[in-house]
Amino acid sequence: MGKFVGHLVFHPMSFGSIRAHIPHHLKDYRGHVVLIDFWEYTCINCIRDFAIVKRWYAKYHPYGFDVIGVHYGEFAIGHNTKNVETAAKRFRLPWPVVSDVNGTFWTEYNTQAWPTRDLISPDGEIVMQVEGERYSELMEQKIRELLAKSHPEVMKIPPEPPEDTFNPECGVSTQETYIGPQYGRGAVENKQRMQRDEVVDFHPDRTPTDGGVILSSKWKGGTDGAISAARGASADLQYHARSVYAVLSLDTKKPVRVDVTQDGKPLDAADAGLDIKFDTNGSYLEVNEPRMYFVIKNPEFGSHLLSLSAEDHGVDLHSYTFGNNCQQDFEKSVVFTANQDK
Repeated sequence: MGKFVGHLVFHPMSFGSIRAHIPHHLKDYRGHVVLIDFWEYTCINCIRDFAIVKRWYAKYHPYGFDVIGVHYGEFAIGHNTKNVETAAKRFRLPWPVVSDVNGTFWTEYNTQAWPTRDLISPDGEIVMQVEGERYSELMEQKIRELLAKSHPEVMKIPPEPPEDTFNPECGVSTQETYIGPQYGRGAVENKQRMQRDEVVDFHPDRTPTDGGVILSSKWKGGTDGAISAARGASADLQYHARSVYAVLSLDTKKPVRVDVTQDGKPLDAADAGLDIKFDTNGSYLEVNEPRMYFVIKNPEFGSHLLSLSAEDHGVDLHSYTFGNNCQQDFEKSVVFTANQDK
């Protein structure tokens, strides 16, 4: 698979911005074991995976194990290389990242899901491909086998303990919820239909079903979401999970406050995600950049009604994703939010 050629948008050893000026070739890694990590910076499944891949990298990089992150956007905001560079720095990825803006490598490697990890042998062949967050134990086993041919001492390094965050006892969360129709799973349940580039005044007539969204007030249909077009435009989501994450961006140059309530009440510290702020008016998000926001981290798994209400026009709501009881310990090790990295 020597055809892999890309342009870096981020390298941990660089200073300042690279911005797609440095060519990157897989042939330069010949003789190494390489993990190509196809990821997306708003994808919770990818973000949770960073913790395990970072541990592999720390243990096996000295023995010829390398990681190349290949970013292909799920939403329009993911095709902006500056956004990708900012995310790679926020997540403090210790490996180089290539921005696959046109999906060239995504297609060449027959990738169909975020995340996907392709393991490349020292002679350049794909020996294993894993979609999603599962099968990390098998992937690490294969990494060790490949490295041991030249460095048998790696077998003395303890492997990661087995884990499966999808065991039945973890709880089965609501599936990813898309606001726009681009993946054939638009979740808006209002009688009024969302129209691309048109403002629609939505009138809620019921509460949403699980995984569904009911919009209130004026929203404009966007490329891959809905954009608030009035003060107080709100979105109600019914879900069952332990945690909730929302992908939000801006169609305006200034930050916008988004008030957050759950089951009709402001959040408190016990159920607030990392990005929630508080003041005398309640709990809220400050949407100031295009990314995934950590909204809810409940004390226990359950069903709830989550409401987001934009204080002004210009908030683009793209999707919601969720976490179960076994997917709660990754955040501080891999994610540094806008609140934390100043």
